[in-house]
Amino acid sequence: MKYVVIILLLSTSGVERIELKITEPNCEEVAEKWREVNTTYHGPGPTQGNFTHDGRLMIGYICNE
Repeated sequence: MKYVVIILLLSTSGVERIELKITEPNCEEVAEKWREVNTTYHGPGPTQGNFTHDGRLMIGYICNE
């Protein structure tokens, strides 16, 4: 069975999606590893959050079969 992890990012042009196709049902682990590798946490304060290296804010992820 194939699974898809959809990473949601917020940029100045709106919400963007990155789709990662995986073969195991460990979506949460894949999403967390992606966050650890591809974002840096900024905070505390009004601009806190996990930002990519090019300034997009990670707003969440979705797991689909």
